[in-house]
Amino acid sequence: MKEPVRCKLDRRALLGRGITSLVLLGYTMHASQTRVWGMEQDSQDASAGIPKNDGKGVGYFAPRKLDMKFGMKFKSNDNFCSDLLATVAFPIDWPEQKVIVKRSDIPPNAQWQYRDLPANASPTARQLVMSIPAMQPNAELDLIFEVEIEKSFITAPSDTSIYVIPKKLSKELNWFMGNSPMIDAGASDIKRIAKSIKDSKPETAWEHVEKIYDWVRENIQYTNGPIRNTREAMKDKRGDCEEMTGIFIAICRASNIPARCVWIPNHCYPEFYLEDDQGKGHWFPCQVAGDRQFGQMQEYRPILQKGDRYKVPEYTALQHYLSEFFRCKQQQLGNRDPEVEPIQDLGPLRNEISSLQSEAQNRNQP
Repeated sequence: MKEPVRCKLDRRALLGRGITSLVLLGYTMHASQTRVWGMEQDSQDASAGIPKNDGKGVGYFAPRKLDMKFGMKFKSNDNFCSDLLATVAFPIDWPEQKVIVKRSDIPPNAQWQYRDLPANASPTARQLVMSIPAMQPNAELDLIFEVEIEKSFITAPSDTSIYVIPKKLSKELNWFMGNSPMIDAGASDIKRIAKSIKDSKPETAWEHVEKIYDWVRENIQYTNGPIRNTREAMKDKRGDCEEMTGIFIAICRASNIPARCVWIPNHCYPEFYLEDDQGKGHWFPCQVAGDRQFGQMQEYRPILQKGDRYKVPEYTALQHYLSEFFRCKQQQLGNRDPEVEPIQDLGPLRNEISSLQSEAQNRNQP
């Protein structure tokens, strides 16, 4: 019996080099001086045409329902496989996102369950955990969930002067402070920048966070590359959406402002937390790598997780994001190991994103 096959599937491969612009339902989003799919796009204010939000916290508009698929495909090839275990990120409900499972295609010999994380707290992420007792050689097996996701755009409040940095944090909010894997809020340069922004005496908490946002966009050059710790990205002031988001989060946390990473297919962006004049807390999104969207978000891709520090049974170390995971035992009878393919089918969005990629590449041709 061969040693168990253990594979941490690379979410970064699934993320690709995320396009940060979508044109949907007449709302146009462009990258602002950011290299997207190999081209420089012109700057455009993403706030144009957004409905005014007179309430406290964010508002929601332009909801859209989309059918998508999540799961995995397995192929044993020339092997007898046993004790197969796989996990994939699965979307959950958020104020801007509603998830309905419409249909599941699960073979009789497969078992599945949801795993909500973090444990013993309000979930900010969900894994679909799948197990299969055995697969004969040259067998194929699909575990697919068809879901309907209704996603809304987010608009910022009109009166931002009422928000303050929270003075006392709950146990759950402490998850969004301090260091996380790949995010070093205690680094000396991060603390130095946080202090300099505070010393500039912003008039409001909103202005304080916006100064952090502007510092990242003005000082960190968007560049594709392998994922790096924020400490490393700060050395050469370069990074893609993951590093830029991580640096923004690190400076916020060093400024006693809770912040977290939001993961969507092909991209990630941060959220920050402030309290209103009645002491109620609110999370606000912003687009650090891409078009300028501060306190707002025009995005239909599904949210896969809101957080950047998770403990999962498959690993001893804390995880930055919930990577797809696969493990099995095998009796190898040929040259090919078992294959596993994560399924993250965005339905109509897939074609729209592909069309935008082609359009961007064509405009970049000499």
